Amino acid sequence: QALTSWLGLGADHKISALDVDPRTNTVGSALVAMVDTTFAPAETKNPAKMLPFIQPGRKWILYPGTTDPAFPVAPTVQFYQELSALLHGRDKAAANVRLFLVPGMQHCSGGIGPDQFDTLSAIEAWVERGKAPESIAAHTKADASVVPHELPLCPYPRQARFSGFG
Repeated sequence: QALTSWLGLGADHKISALDVDPRTNTVGSALVAMVDTTFAPAETKNPAKMLPFIQPGRKWILYPGTTDPAFPVAPTVQFYQELSALLHGRDKAAANVRLFLVPGMQHCSGGIGPDQFDTLSAIEAWVERGKAPESIAAHTKADASVVPHELPLCPYPRQARFSGFG
């Protein structure tokens, strides 16, 4: 009910009627259009709108879940690529902006992947000590529905690979 209220649909609207494929946790264009309409005033799809925030040297970490059913990860990657182009390349963008894809995480948490990680300490070290995050340790929370595991989140386009050990 909170989700339907968040989308402005009212209490009598059924979540099951939303445009989501339960097999893949992907949303259809109707739901994307509804979210766009509902949140258009806070729209940040245009990377140029973020330049006034970034250009004074501020730091920004983006960390979408790759299985987020509400917001597909592809537009975030595209946004980051367009922002990098505006900042004259990924290397220059990385001085202020890092994108960490979180494999298996849904919207902010949950899913089969690790959803427990500390971006606050990472950004604090970046801002206060100039130590940009090269990885962020992530793990699953203690939950009977997920096999416990951990892995490093890496700045896009890098990604952790299983070495065959551990």
